[in-house]
Amino acid sequence: MGPLYHLTKRPDRLQALREALRVLRPGGVLFAVGISRFTSMLDGSWQGFVRDPSFRRIILRDLSTGQHRNPSRIPEYFTTAFFSRPEDFREEVGAAGFSSVRLFAPEGFLWWVPALREYWRDPSLRSFLLTLSRKVEEEPSLLALGPHFMAVAQKKG
Repeated sequence: MGPLYHLTKRPDRLQALREALRVLRPGGVLFAVGISRFTSMLDGSWQGFVRDPSFRRIILRDLSTGQHRNPSRIPEYFTTAFFSRPEDFREEVGAAGFSSVRLFAPEGFLWWVPALREYWRDPSLRSFLLTLSRKVEEEPSLLALGPHFMAVAQKKG
């Protein structure tokens, strides 16, 4: 997980993706992660950060431009980053020259299960939750529900 969402300008993200394409062998696979445009709104509401007017401004900027800034430098509010929509992230990976771009939701809906730690201790319930997660991990309408989405793409061979 990492560098792409810290590159706040599209040309920089494309350059990083093209460099990954350059160093991969033919048929090599890229795993790249983006942060959902809706993460501040969802997590900020869940965590109670929305009580802070400065965080409300962060949410509104994220929603309108994807440019996440934390001028008050409150660690819980994250750092300078770019938050994307899944379809835009997929397009950037494709624009860099990758083929077979698929998007997955690494945390997906499980991010919102309040009792996940408790459920995880029950092998049967854990198995069922993983089954559900696998069934919807590529569902376009749910990709932005979790904080991240992952592109898996290939260099043409």
